[in-house]
Amino acid sequence: MGWRLAVLSDTHGSREAVRQFREREQSSSDALIHCGDSEFTADDPDMKGFLAVQGNCDPPGAFADRLTTEAGGLRVLVVHGHLEDVKSGMLRLRYRAAETGADMVLFGHTHMYGAEEAGGVLYVNPGSPRLPWPGNPPTYATVEGGEEGVTVRFMRPDGSEAEAKNFPHFRGSR
Repeated sequence: MGWRLAVLSDTHGSREAVRQFREREQSSSDALIHCGDSEFTADDPDMKGFLAVQGNCDPPGAFADRLTTEAGGLRVLVVHGHLEDVKSGMLRLRYRAAETGADMVLFGHTHMYGAEEAGGVLYVNPGSPRLPWPGNPPTYATVEGGEEGVTVRFMRPDGSEAEAKNFPHFRGSR
């Protein structure tokens, strides 16, 4: 049996982006995840049902700095990325993954979408549906796993696919 995560980040106060994402992804996903910089509080109605972490632009103390969840037997670490200084490189994020025993890390902060496997850990940044990195389309991500590995799809807010990456041999690091 497969699993599916819908991952959003860096919506920066856009209720429209959060609502559109929820409407499109809630019924087909096992979890809705926000990797920070929603600029909302945890009790905001638009954040209801999200697993969310604190971004550098969120109200102080709105969310935890990081959280872990499970998907298909994989340990998933969710962070924004500013505390791991991801704009300067991935080293601190890799240390964080190792210290938490993560198989997958979901993060934002750079507004640049991407996915890569390194050291048995899958790293996914969904980009931003509101303020994408110059030259990138506005995006969020879906991460689907099953017997044939993991597929990460970067989706435009209208539901069209911007890019997909397959990790057919990914099974996690544990």
